[in-house]
Amino acid sequence: MYRYKIYGIILESEFELKLLVPAEESDLTSDVITVRERDVEEEVINCLKSANALKKQYEIGLEKSVMENIGGYYLIQNSQIFVKLKKGYTYEIISAWIIGYCLSMALLQKEILTIHCSAIATDYGAVMISGTPGAGKSSLAGKLLEQGYKLMADDVAAVRCIDDECIVYSAFPFQKLCSNEVEKRNLNKNTLIYINEDKDKYLVPVNDIFVPHPLKLKAFFYIIKAPVKELTIDKLSGFECFMSIKDNLFLHRLTGQWETTPMVINQCMNIASGCDVYLIVRPDNTDTLEDISKYVNNCISYAI
Repeated sequence: MYRYKIYGIILESEFELKLLVPAEESDLTSDVITVRERDVEEEVINCLKSANALKKQYEIGLEKSVMENIGGYYLIQNSQIFVKLKKGYTYEIISAWIIGYCLSMALLQKEILTIHCSAIATDYGAVMISGTPGAGKSSLAGKLLEQGYKLMADDVAAVRCIDDECIVYSAFPFQKLCSNEVEKRNLNKNTLIYINEDKDKYLVPVNDIFVPHPLKLKAFFYIIKAPVKELTIDKLSGFECFMSIKDNLFLHRLTGQWETTPMVINQCMNIASGCDVYLIVRPDNTDTLEDISKYVNNCISYAI
């Protein structure tokens, strides 16, 4: 078995997951999730039929989840992820789905939420940056890294609320960069991991600035672009904070009744009330990155 450390848990897998950080012998925790090969095709299809979910090809629950896609069949239950490959696919090809959707479903069953965001480590705690596609989430995260902050997660972070504290857990030491940014930095594409998303992107290792240990969540920033003339940054409160967290859950794109369960609602409320939440609205035709980073730096300093 391969053993990896991610999101504060140990992931044990029968096959190699190259993106993840190998766990050390000293990494002991009761939170262990296993990935195994098993013929779950019939069980997954039957579950989807009974839930009338064949068209959407997934059904998420707090005790059992199933999913089918072009690469395989997946069953998630009791801290285990069972996988049946489809013809023509390998575990290396489907590994992104395993450590993305499947692992998020397994963590949900442990009352750990995954957030679609960049997570930055500061001297005061963790800062999460989310946003609509193209709004500048990655650009802002990159700017903060240039200023000396450290990276916890580039695309997805995990949050667990313990008593009155919300703790952010790191992902893996890679940063997603578009092809033009890789060329701008004079990086050798042949040494990087290519990922097929909406745009040509590469996974770039960032071991020197990666923070693997958990930190208390201090602030959450949500960025959108709009046809406005001026940059506005507002601190949110109440229901707006709650919706900013809920709408940025990594599994939010896989809608279902799971989103309205008391556990998910309560966890989102705990996260929203456990940190400062800001909405950043930036003009869609003006470069305001410098102004945004200055404001965020001020917020970080005061979020003690």
